[in-house]
Amino acid sequence: MKEETTTSQILIGLLISGSLALFSLIYFTFSLFNLVEHFIHPSTVIEYNRGAMYGIGGIGLLSFFCGFLVLLFYRKLSPKAESRMGKGIIIGIILMFIFPLVSNFTVPSLIENSGYQRCEKAERRASWPIFRIHIYTDNRQVCEQLIEEKQQTGRY
Repeated sequence: MKEETTTSQILIGLLISGSLALFSLIYFTFSLFNLVEHFIHPSTVIEYNRGAMYGIGGIGLLSFFCGFLVLLFYRKLSPKAESRMGKGIIIGIILMFIFPLVSNFTVPSLIENSGYQRCEKAERRASWPIFRIHIYTDNRQVCEQLIEEKQQTGRY
């Protein structure tokens, strides 16, 4: 016998999946636009946020959110809705793993081909390497200045 999902469970699911989807997709979009802006309007420093690329997995969370919305209004998911939700989750998970790996190879080479060099000593060490923000500069003096600023502020 299948238990019926209560309204409070659905609302909690909506809140969790909606907020996580919103945060991850906004973070991904903001970082991607920031990166594209550096290519359109070149600056002396480019920051490539590797961890933000995993935010595209928010598509899967958005599918959960839509499923909870349907449950809230109709109390039952149709087989067609379940199928679409499942496909959205699978696509989100696949993109969450594929997109960051592909961008990890293509973005640094694009940046370096544009005349920038990686300034590794100026980068903050993240607890997980996938969340590291890579810093590229167009000349060595800017890199040395960033390293000096990092040492003065104690940012590690």
